[in-house]
Amino acid sequence: MRKNFLRSTLANESKAYGFTIAFWGSGALLVNYSGLPTVSEALMYGLGAITGFAALILYSYRNTFSEIEYEESDVMVLSMVHYVAALLPIAITYYIGRLETPYNFLMTGFSVSMLYNLGMILEEILSEKGRKLEQKLYRRL
Repeated sequence: MRKNFLRSTLANESKAYGFTIAFWGSGALLVNYSGLPTVSEALMYGLGAITGFAALILYSYRNTFSEIEYEESDVMVLSMVHYVAALLPIAITYYIGRLETPYNFLMTGFSVSMLYNLGMILEEILSEKGRKLEQKLYRRL
């Protein structure tokens, strides 16, 4: 019973967990480069993140006033770890964070939002390929 609860919790929270790591890790680098942000810098960070997310939404749905329709895909265990989606934005922030303030806040927010979500797609692809490889190996045994 507890194992099922843990599995359910991990599956439901894995996206938020990776998202939190990506944004907090990138934010920590920005603080390291620029010090604590002013209100306007924090707003730039948020604006960048919202803009990145909106760009992905517009690309994915191609229409701002359509109903949200999508198919929920089966989640692969490996894709729940977010080794790419959470860490790639932090690695990119290492470089973007050195831009002039407040542009570093805007660009970091934008890139974290974009790279986290695109990284999840890459993780899903890698997980699917890993599953096929695993099945192939099992058939040989």
